Amino acid sequence: MLIDSVGYFIYGMCVMFYSMMAWLFWRKGADVLSRLIMTIMLICVVECLKDLAIYYFVDDMTNRWWAVMTATDIVIIPFYIYVLMELVKPGWLTWRKGVLHEVPFVVLPLLYVVTGNVIWYYAMAVWSVIYGSATMVLTFFFISQYHRVLKERFSYEENINLHWLRAILVSFFFILLVWTCSSVMIDINFDNLYMVLSLAAWMFIGYFIYKHESVIDELSDDDTHQMAEVSTHEGGQTGDYILQPQLCEVVRVLFEEQKLYLNPKLKLSDVAQKVGTNRTYLSRFFNQKNGKTFYDYVNHYRVKYAEQLLLSTNDPLLFIAEKAGFNSQSTFRRVFSSVYGCSPMEYRKRKGVK
Repeated sequence: MLIDSVGYFIYGMCVMFYSMMAWLFWRKGADVLSRLIMTIMLICVVECLKDLAIYYFVDDMTNRWWAVMTATDIVIIPFYIYVLMELVKPGWLTWRKGVLHEVPFVVLPLLYVVTGNVIWYYAMAVWSVIYGSATMVLTFFFISQYHRVLKERFSYEENINLHWLRAILVSFFFILLVWTCSSVMIDINFDNLYMVLSLAAWMFIGYFIYKHESVIDELSDDDTHQMAEVSTHEGGQTGDYILQPQLCEVVRVLFEEQKLYLNPKLKLSDVAQKVGTNRTYLSRFFNQKNGKTFYDYVNHYRVKYAEQLLLSTNDPLLFIAEKAGFNSQSTFRRVFSSVYGCSPMEYRKRKGVK
């Protein structure tokens, strides 16, 4: 069974795309997530070239050759998991964890290639599905916990919800599912379909990762360096620094006098930079001292400012929402209603403002 011109074209497109993606993420930076995606892309390139070599040099594509070609592809599966975990739980991946997760995906294919016993091939396919499914469930659990993290880091919701992260998770699982079907269906057309779908899925994943780059950077940055600076600044008493009266006064000035909350894209890191502390301590300050997340704290000021505009002007709601620091009128309505129990328009009417 030889690959046709369509198959060569598809493989050529995949090699070019994966090579370009590897270069882009290499240029993006030396962070763990970028390096992981770059590694996945390079492995995909090698696997495509390996398949092309087998198609070209092997005239009689037997079940054995097909299984060998498929079996060697599973080394990439743990790397998908590393990317997901780095997205939902930054810092989780260590060299030890990476090696432990990779071992079964190296040993099982080797056992099949060396012994030729088909039981190792099916064990490999079953283990891949179990591993992928279990990780998908675990990652969904971590994503559900991530909502509070977002409210501790951002003062807005637009473009930072986690639907994109769930979409990436489903895309990875979809690739695994199609690969599993391809491993048991010896059909060149189905293999071409798998290559096209994988290519489309990675275009989708790459788009979302680049679109939410600022969110990913905000959630994955390490505060270790900043913690050391705070420790030096306060003579080593980092644990008490955040609760000292000076910090309360600095934050009050930033919000009540400088009206920092009017910035619609305000992040915890922006405030931390102005205060001279790190995000970990500042987040603890908002939670312990004020009993609110950063998101709730900032929007409390925005709502109060919007209330003044509602009562003192006849400006339309959209203008008031933007002037008070909200990114959208819908968010303004929702936050305002949660505080006052009615919509902004109803509030205006109750107060007799025409």
